[in-house]
Amino acid sequence: MRLRDDHAFEQRKATIIAILDDDGDVTIHDTGRVAPERAIRFELDAPEHGLAATGRFRYGEVFRRDGDGWILESYTYDYIDLERGGRRAYHRHDLPGRSSVFHEHCRPPGGRPSISHFRSYDVDLIEAHEEFAMSYASETAIDCTGLRPLRNPSEEDGS
Repeated sequence: MRLRDDHAFEQRKATIIAILDDDGDVTIHDTGRVAPERAIRFELDAPEHGLAATGRFRYGEVFRRDGDGWILESYTYDYIDLERGGRRAYHRHDLPGRSSVFHEHCRPPGGRPSISHFRSYDVDLIEAHEEFAMSYASETAIDCTGLRPLRNPSEEDGS
């Protein structure tokens, strides 16, 4: 994703805040636009109004300055089911021996995944939140069925 300028960045940030604010009180951490790299993090525990949290949403994005705009370098979009247990996450970041890898993490309630990284594709923060919020609202336990392991580079090039 490429954001044209600082204004587009702020618009995206405001849109995300408005969407997340429907589910609880959002905390935002933004390193600001002065440095060549900008990290932004959104944190939300649901429900709001002083009730015990049953879902935790943590979203982080790191952008690199490119001329007047910003290019998304990496992200972490995490949902933790505090009531039933389990975690689902979409990430894009470097892994050992690989750069900028899309992958998922999934831990079912009461269990540990058999592997730590599953295959994925590029996911936008808003898409990830819609999926996670639907799972949270439906009170459906996190399910890792059907996820495929992320292959290591030696398996992909046939060596």
